Amino acid sequence: MIIESGVIVALGLLFVFFKCSWRVRMKMLSYPLAMDIGIFIALNIIHWGTFSGVMVAATGALITSALLSAGRYLYGHITDGLYYSGVFNVIKRIQGD
Repeated sequence: MIIESGVIVALGLLFVFFKCSWRVRMKMLSYPLAMDIGIFIALNIIHWGTFSGVMVAATGALITSALLSAGRYLYGHITDGLYYSGVFNVIKRIQGD
């Protein structure tokens, strides 16, 4: 039950990610450690109070971290103003936003 709930939490965050503009997505993918820490803290604040709630938050944060790593691999990231492409080159979408 905890793993399924963590997957649902991570999918919810993934849907929010895809609703953002490409520039915002690239900013999220460019700072993976800050995103991991921020998501972990936010999910723990939301689910605080029970052991199962904290475990759902930790599972959701772990899955979200894996999805952010996959996003960096697939779409790339921006470092020092330079775009480093992933499997898919999305520079035209970033410039078009």
